[in-house]
Formats: sequence, structure tokens, C-alpha cells
Amino acid sequence: MNNLKPLNYLAQKLLCWSALSVGLSPIAGVAAELAPQLTVKGKGEFSLLQVKQQPDGLSPWWQGGTGQLAYDKSGIQVGPQLLAVQLDTDSDWSATMHAQWHSIPTSDLGITEAWLSYQPLPLAGYRLRARAGYFYPAMSLENTDTAWSSPYSSNFSVINSWLAEELRARAIEFSLSRPGRFFKSDASWLWVGGLFQGNDPLGSIISWRGFASHSFQTNIGEQVPFSNYPSIRNGLLAPQPAWVQPTRELDHRTGYYVGLHWQYKADTELRIYHYDNNGDPLVFRHGQYAWDTKFQSIALQHQLTESWRFISQYLTGSTEMGPKAVVLDYQSWYSLLHYDGGNYWLNLRFDHWQQQDLDLTPNDDNNGRGHGWNINLQLPMTESLMLALEWSRLNSHQANRAQWLHWPVQQHFQQLQLGLTWRFD
Repeated sequence: MNNLKPLNYLAQKLLCWSALSVGLSPIAGVAAELAPQLTVKGKGEFSLLQVKQQPDGLSPWWQGGTGQLAYDKSGIQVGPQLLAVQLDTDSDWSATMHAQWHSIPTSDLGITEAWLSYQPLPLAGYRLRARAGYFYPAMSLENTDTAWSSPYSSNFSVINSWLAEELRARAIEFSLSRPGRFFKSDASWLWVGGLFQGNDPLGSIISWRGFASHSFQTNIGEQVPFSNYPSIRNGLLAPQPAWVQPTRELDHRTGYYVGLHWQYKADTELRIYHYDNNGDPLVFRHGQYAWDTKFQSIALQHQLTESWRFISQYLTGSTEMGPKAVVLDYQSWYSLLHYDGGNYWLNLRFDHWQQQDLDLTPNDDNNGRGHGWNINLQLPMTESLMLALEWSRLNSHQANRAQWLHWPVQQHFQQLQLGLTWRFD
């Protein structure tokens, strides 16, 4: 157990840091007195890729292009390397941290989520929980594996790829659950609500690039580049740089989200969320505009048979930046079939998305649409290693590519990868 001493120390520091980050400094003094029980999980991926060669300007967004898959070159690639640390104590308090190393947009080691949880004993069967820190609201039924990764594919759906890029804030969340088992019912309910600050630039990337499919989460405080569109180099949009720092607080306004989870037995689950960052689109600070972004998300999971599972999610929303310089509505949905063959797993996913440009800014047409397929075959080799063969294809129409001469507005992106995933739980 001596080799866990540094991790125990790290987890105690995390508990103190998380408390301070959300203004709960009185709790930090208690952290050192709590007896820790540490759980550490890890997951990472290495891949051999074959990528469809793209013409100039269709390289990935993080390389200054408008491509919507993460790679434009064949060869060996190192995917995200993930670490999840959870510290449980003898009290009602616990702490969680998700960290990663990734190679794009730059080689970087950072934290994707970190929060404190408070969960007292149930009262008359009802369970109250509170958490505070940086985290994703639990609206995804796809990204349920270690450190918010997906057990179904390397490349996430375009909905959850966008959330991985742009959504996270400094939040405090409360939830109240009614477990069906306690009330002798087949149905369980959970109500959740959160208040947050930060996440003011949410909406930047999908407004210009559109949706994309990949496996890369943004670290807290990380900057994500995208193509330097001519429309943002001068005129009304000139202050906007060709990058976004999604977790920035700019307008000192408080956003909120509310959600409802419903589960029937162990077979069916439904999650409904409304998210509103309450951004002031006229605020420009730290090289970034605040965007007024809101959306609704509905996610469904149903166990069709012992071997077949169905998962789907629909998201619709709007965003606005500046004095109506950018006004955009967007929708996306995916459906996923998972088959458990015992000694192998097969996953098939279809994505669809659309953006409607509603502003009158000249030479900045952000209309877009597309669909994509993802097929993933997984072969467990040992408890710690898995081999996966995955094919991804996106068919995309982005009107703003016409800002460059000879850049095709209509394009498809294709990628075949053989991946080796390691993990420990």
C-alpha cells in the first residue's frame, strides 16, 4: 500500500483545491482530517489510422482547416490517456478528479473535471446529493466510461464531441432522487438543477466549423483553435480571434441547467435537460465574446434484448454573439445500436446535424448540415487490453468554406483505424 501514499496525498490536495475553487474554503480545513478510500482508474488508446486525403483547407479545425474529423494523415496516432481518481471518506463527502494527456490541439496534460460531492443518508427513501466544481451535467448516455469517455467507439457522436470541446463550467449542482426499489416501484426518478459561471464562449466552434466527431476533451482553461475565416478578420467580427477558451468567465452572469432522469427497471432510461449559459452577447473581454447559448437535450437508452441495446440523443438550441453579428439555430441527433456477442462487441451509430444562420452579417454564411456513420468492432484480449476496428465517415456541407477560393463546400471525411485500448479499474 505504500505506493498509494502519493495518490492519497494528491487526492487530499484535490479535495482542498476543489473546495477553494468554488468558494467553499471552510470545507478545505476538514479535508486533511478525513480518512481517504482511494479508487484509481485509467484508460488510453493507440491507433493505426488510414485517413482519406483532403484538399487544401480541409485539414482538421485545430490545424487551421475546416475538417470535421480529428486527423488528416495516416499513420500511428496516440489518443487521449485518461485518469480518474475518486476519494471517498468516512463522512458524507467525496472528491473526484478526471485528468488526461492528449496530443491535440497541442500535447497537454490537464484536468477535465474536478468536483466535491456531498451525499447524506437517505431521508424517507429520498436521496439528496450536492456537488461543486467543474464537471459535465449528466446528460449523456453515450459517454459513460472512465473519465467521460465512450465504451462504444473511439470517435464520439457529434453531440458529445461538441460537449467535450465546449461545455464545462464552475458549477454547484443539487439533485434529489426517488429510487423505485425503496418505494416498491419499477420506476426511479431523479431531479437535478445547477447554477454555474464560466462557459461564456459556448457556441463559438459549432457556429463556424459546425459539428465534428472525435474523442478529445478540452482541459479546464485550455484554448482550442479553429480556422481563421476571412469573415472574422475584418468588419463586425474582427475582434473575434480564431480560437476559443470555452471555460472562460466574461460577463459575470450566472447560467443554469435543469434535468430530469427517469429509469424503468434496469431496461429503460430517459434523461431530459435544459442548459442556458445566460451569456451577454455584447460583452467582449480577454479576447473573447460572451455568447448567449441555450439548448435542450433528450437522451434515451433501452435494452432491447439481453444482447442488443439502443441509445439515442437529440439536441436543439440557439446561440448569439455580438450585436446580432452571429445568430444561429442548431439541431443534432444520433442513434446507436450496441450488440454484445459475448467475446466481441459490435456498435453501429448514425449522426445527423444542421445549423441555420439567422443573422444578416455579410460574407459570413454559417449554414451547415451533414450526417455520419460509425462502425466499431471490439475484441477484448485480456481484462486490460482490447483491440478495436473502427470506420468513421462524415458527409458535410458548410457554406462558409466558400470564403476561400477552391475550398469545397460539400465534402466527405473518412477514417479507418485499428486501435489498442488499455485500461485498469
